Amino acid sequence: MVITKVVEWAPRVLAKGVAIAPSGLTCSLIEQLFRRLFASDSKAGAFAFLEGRWAGIEITDLGLQFAVSSHNQLLLVRPRAKPLDVTMRVTWPVLLQLATQQVDPDTLFFRRKLLVTGDTELGLQLKNLLDTIEMKERMPAFAYQQLELLAEKSLT
Repeated sequence: MVITKVVEWAPRVLAKGVAIAPSGLTCSLIEQLFRRLFASDSKAGAFAFLEGRWAGIEITDLGLQFAVSSHNQLLLVRPRAKPLDVTMRVTWPVLLQLATQQVDPDTLFFRRKLLVTGDTELGLQLKNLLDTIEMKERMPAFAYQQLELLAEKSLT
């Protein structure tokens, strides 16, 4: 099936893209995506706890590292910079499972598939916020369905 091939090849293709793309460009694209997906949350002040603080995100099998913060109700994404207040590490399949809420973040944390280092209170706030956001409501139906298929196949 085509989706199985995508699951097998996606991490390698994405990792190669991440390796050759300038980190500023990658972060700019992620920032625009986050601002669109989380616009209403940002305006409502849901990310206020990140104001002046930086959360590092690592997708280990893609070699992708960036930092997220909030300023004046806007999400900011920068190449990973020091110092970070908290760092969250996942793999591509785990990220897909989190995005589609197929697996509870606490389960992943206790299975050591979601690693949090640094200010764990800040990491817990971020995890709890992201756990309440329904990606299905924010993405076009077709895109979300494909994301769900990728996540399901990544579990096998």
